[in-house]
Amino acid sequence: MGKVNYKIGFSEIGGIYIGKNIQSDFSKHYAITVLISFGEPFVLSRANLPQESYHVAIIQKNISFNIQSSKNEYVAFIHIVPYSDSGIKLSNRNGSIEKFGLESFEGVISEIKKWFYTSEKATEKVAFLLNLVSSVPKIKEENTLRMDQRIRKSFDLIMQNETEKLLSSQIASQVHLSNSHFARLFRKETGMTFRRFFLHSKLIKSIYAMYENNSLTEAAFKGGFSDQPHFTRTFKSNFGIKPSKTRK
Repeated sequence: MGKVNYKIGFSEIGGIYIGKNIQSDFSKHYAITVLISFGEPFVLSRANLPQESYHVAIIQKNISFNIQSSKNEYVAFIHIVPYSDSGIKLSNRNGSIEKFGLESFEGVISEIKKWFYTSEKATEKVAFLLNLVSSVPKIKEENTLRMDQRIRKSFDLIMQNETEKLLSSQIASQVHLSNSHFARLFRKETGMTFRRFFLHSKLIKSIYAMYENNSLTEAAFKGGFSDQPHFTRTFKSNFGIKPSKTRK
């Protein structure tokens, strides 16, 4: 493989973006975010809190932050779907940002670098790397999340949907709940409304389409967005950068 500037990989349980000089706006992610530097530390900022340097950070879902990384150092920007087995292993009820040293993730970084410097793009390999990342930190038993199985099933049903619009009542009936009970339980378990998660599901599908080398317009339509600007706005609100920036 020739000179590498960035790489993006995607699987059903999340994705990896690796690049230099990542300067994001403040954003809040539904996914569990794991940031791993290849060497030099990066800086994370949270509203009303002092900046802090990290080599490895695990950020729980729905935490607003921004990142500034070195112009000379690669950082792996990893998102893991919180309701996947890997995501549940990383989920922490404390809703915090955890700091780790590079030594804890030495084996993981070695595997990520091997993937980065080859032309390997198989989704199975990306899933392997995400599972590897989730196997390193150990969450205390009392802080581990337990998710209602009906809500876990609803995630699969939403992701399998191929229509532009989907009603919560349609999913509620398939998991044998009333619409009102489903709406309350969904928000309790996920921290977001059904409508917000449905938008998130379209974003995931569009990113997957990007990964398959579709244009941004094609990716937007494949994910169920009405147009590219809507997809771009949604992508930027979730990741702090425009989707076009991941292709430079």
